[in-house]
Amino acid sequence: MTRYEVRISGFGGQGVITLSKMIITASSLYENLAATQTEAYSASARGGRCWAEVVVDLDKEIKIINYPKALKPYDFLIILSEESANLIKPEDIKKDENTGYLIWDPSTIKKFRAVRRIEKALSIPVQILAVENFGNIVFGNSILFGAFTILSGFISEESAIETIKNFVPSSTLDKNLEAFELGKKEAQEFLKQLKEGKD
Repeated sequence: MTRYEVRISGFGGQGVITLSKMIITASSLYENLAATQTEAYSASARGGRCWAEVVVDLDKEIKIINYPKALKPYDFLIILSEESANLIKPEDIKKDENTGYLIWDPSTIKKFRAVRRIEKALSIPVQILAVENFGNIVFGNSILFGAFTILSGFISEESAIETIKNFVPSSTLDKNLEAFELGKKEAQEFLKQLKEGKD
């Protein structure tokens, strides 16, 4: 059994919970993988700290239900606030060849001490890109989902697009698909740089 542990952390209003639901929808509904999702808000929802976790069983078994929460070290971390970044240690993320990815947003995180010691850390100024390219920070979710789709490797583009269609208003679908492509390109360039660094 291969568990894939994902943790997303930030503050209310950044789409943390929605992104986790997009990941589990793509995994379970469209890829037919066993998956669970958990979430938590602070007392002051919008603006307060929140997190979400997704556990995916890549072997399509249901044994993850025995313990549905993500376990450290994580295969994948998405960190969107400085408060959340302050809680991260390098040992919180795996160092496996095909996992151990961190995505973080330097437009909301000014100091992230642990990031220097995490090999596969992709910095994407999500909020800035969303506003400058699409006019609203809500498109940040599709940017992140695009990057996750590439780095995780178990969600097909077809599954990702169908998921986006389920989560966004039809009037914004084209912009969300553009945001998704932007996130994909960021991740593809990052993987290329990693590969070149090893050669």
